[in-house]
Amino acid sequence: MDVTLFITENCSSCQRVESQLKKILKNKNKINLLIEDIKIVRSLGIVIAPALFIDDELYSYGDLDEDKFLEQISPG
Repeated sequence: MDVTLFITENCSSCQRVESQLKKILKNKNKINLLIEDIKIVRSLGIVIAPALFIDDELYSYGDLDEDKFLEQISPG
């Protein structure tokens, strides 16, 4: 599973979500976390950061609800 977080510079919410994701996914070996600058996807119409994608599908914008995210990535 790939989890991609699109961020921008000087964004406290982006930094907060990045930190949360790194903590949550620290021991989840089957999940790849990618952190990308939102500039690379603006051509696709994504202009809000942070933007979180799971396997190339938009999951959420803004702050992360850890409980819902954990449910989403849990197998089964």
